[in-house]
Amino acid sequence: MTSKIIDFIVLDEEQNPLLNVEGFPTLVQAPIGKDIGQLVSMGKISHIEQFAQLASDIEQHEWAGAYLEYLRLVKWIEAKNSNLPDPVANADGTVTYPEPMPPLREPIRPKIRTVEQVLEPFAKALAKLKGIEFKGVNVALTETNQNGLSALKSALDLANEFGAEAQFFPINFNAETSSSIEVVTLDDETEFKEFGLQFILARKAFFE
Repeated sequence: MTSKIIDFIVLDEEQNPLLNVEGFPTLVQAPIGKDIGQLVSMGKISHIEQFAQLASDIEQHEWAGAYLEYLRLVKWIEAKNSNLPDPVANADGTVTYPEPMPPLREPIRPKIRTVEQVLEPFAKALAKLKGIEFKGVNVALTETNQNGLSALKSALDLANEFGAEAQFFPINFNAETSSSIEVVTLDDETEFKEFGLQFILARKAFFE
């Protein structure tokens, strides 16, 4: 019966299950993962695919643990049922038979989830964090970046009002990404408008 969890148990040199004194195999160490939702909420998504794979692996390992416990209980129940007390004759002539313990339901193995399936509930938040790519930088679609662009637009309008637009560019925009702050250098007004338009259209999609 241990063949169902062969991928999760410790094997000896001959690739046979390494059994303990009770005759049961030992599970390999469970993977150590992190809460996907917490990582996303904190914006720490640089290795999110790896943690998604670990989450899927942990689900399978938890099933293997439940199945191993099921095997232990099955053996225990079989031992109990094989040593039931004798039937008891009652004064009224009836006989009371000891009730055997009912069989257990075998734990059903969950389907193996892909990385995409694990991350699907967080797809919108991840897309917002990954944002748009501009000049090699993945600019997150955050309110901080939106406020930064608005401030830059106001400064540009003021520069144009006083005829100082030639002195305004190039200008560095400190863009918030999913992992840090990176600099996007905007060389001229056309590039600034292109960047701003891409950002606003992408962010607008999250509120439609």
